[in-house]
Amino acid sequence: MRKKQKRDLYRPEEFDEADKEVSRSQLKREMHELQQLGADLAALGDNAVHSAALPSEVEEALLLVKKLTKHEARRRHMQYVGKLMRTFDTTRVREIVEAARQGHAVKTEEFHRIERLRDRLVDGDDDLLQELFDAHPDQGQRLRQITLAARREKGGGKPPKSSRALFKLLRDLPPPQEK
Repeated sequence: MRKKQKRDLYRPEEFDEADKEVSRSQLKREMHELQQLGADLAALGDNAVHSAALPSEVEEALLLVKKLTKHEARRRHMQYVGKLMRTFDTTRVREIVEAARQGHAVKTEEFHRIERLRDRLVDGDDDLLQELFDAHPDQGQRLRQITLAARREKGGGKPPKSSRALFKLLRDLPPPQEK
């Protein structure tokens, strides 16, 4: 009887086919990503779920997510949602979720822009105050009063009541015109 040698055990053609298969780990990552996509869509609200034009079974499952309060029930249901999400093309859902994320980023940037304007006004930027006064003559006097009150509060170490009012006023002003 002939003893097996190492070269008899190695067959490269077997390994070539194995490389083409998707690993179990990759399948799990894809399933978790679909579950997260479903959770993100459900978090956008009922109108977003209805406007996504999903199959009725998927739509019902996503609307049910809000009603589940127990952690384990929610987790199992999200696995079910992930399973349903594998049955159709999810590009439309991805577009809706991405558009919502970008909209949130735009709102955040606008919020930060207004905060920077307010901070510059409170810190004593009189040129900016005059520029805003000229751009919005109907709100100019109120803008000047609130800015001066916010400066006094900051100097006196008082709570920022006028600073908050200044932020609200700046937020409600129409955006500056591009020149």
